[in-house]
Amino acid sequence: MRRLLIKSVQSVLIVLSLMMMIFLVLDGFNPTMNFLRNSITKGLLWVFSLLSLLNGLFVMASIINGRFRTGKKKHRSNVHGEE
Repeated sequence: MRRLLIKSVQSVLIVLSLMMMIFLVLDGFNPTMNFLRNSITKGLLWVFSLLSLLNGLFVMASIINGRFRTGKKKHRSNVHGEE
């Protein structure tokens, strides 16, 4: 369940970050459309910020608990005394 929550938070963060980048580019081309100064964008920015904070807490908790996968394989000791 926790893994599903983390994956869904990360997916929503990707979508929101892409939306914010598109709003920034569109606002640069046509500032009269007011993409960055309306209430919907401010709400999305709050959601993006809170989810980023939550994702950072998830990552730090995994690092602290030692469950963060670094991609490195653990060293296997010889079980039967073989060398």
